[in-house]
Amino acid sequence: MKSNALVLHPHGAPSAGSAEAFVCINHLASSVMKDKRIELKYQLEPCLAADVKQWAREHLAADPHCDSGDTYDVNTLYLDSPDLDLFHETGVVGKKKYRIRRYGSESKLWLESKRKKKCEVNKTRVVGDETEIRNQLEHRLNTERPCRLLSIEDSSSEEWFGDWFITKTQLHRLQPTTQVHYQRFARMADASGQNIRLTIDSHLHASPARGWQVAREDDAHERAHRVQATEYEILELKFHRYMPHVFKELLRTFPIPVTGFSKYRAAVRCWNLDQEVPVCEAPTELSSRSERLLYA
Repeated sequence: MKSNALVLHPHGAPSAGSAEAFVCINHLASSVMKDKRIELKYQLEPCLAADVKQWAREHLAADPHCDSGDTYDVNTLYLDSPDLDLFHETGVVGKKKYRIRRYGSESKLWLESKRKKKCEVNKTRVVGDETEIRNQLEHRLNTERPCRLLSIEDSSSEEWFGDWFITKTQLHRLQPTTQVHYQRFARMADASGQNIRLTIDSHLHASPARGWQVAREDDAHERAHRVQATEYEILELKFHRYMPHVFKELLRTFPIPVTGFSKYRAAVRCWNLDQEVPVCEAPTELSSRSERLLYA
């Protein structure tokens, strides 16, 4: 199968930013990219976030891939199991996120997996044409017919750059669960031989999953169905080996509490996807026997 996967320099998309230094791996070389780094997350009140942004403009360079100024839009479709194992952090599914991401209104989509252990993040991702990716997902992950796991015999001429993503999706019974939308402020720098990155995500909203569709910023109808997931803004400090001096200075300058934050879990909660819902209104004496439904 001929693939239209886009081969990009690590700096070639606003998603990665020039600080993420992705490298290709041997399987389907020049297509699948891996990165390993440290990520620290903090919840900020909007007023504090504004001060941190101004400080970042004075101490760090702008990300050259921002749509305008120093921000760009991110839309992400998260996958989870029918029992929301990712949300509850249970089993194998609860240890790694699988998601599909779009930046702004681009016609490219990113297939991603992300695993975080303590503060260390391992990410695998690949970018391709939206039409090709959606056709593959809808054809091979059609829930109305049995899933066929990719085997060794399926390789060779039939390889597709997203096979690894589809195989894991089938294996763990993952399905579209919710979409997360936000605006990302991004600054970067080279510090002591490592690329570092500071981002602040604001206007965090969530919307229901619509199959394998990933929202576009120019889709006014879809935007009308979004709800606010949190009023906080999310600061992320990203580096590869050790915390750089400039980030230490930031944390000494502002009263930034160590909090951590999951955009996906915030989205699930704001839509009550994790709540038990009775099939119908049952008499009081039978309410404890209400059938359990999970929207996912």
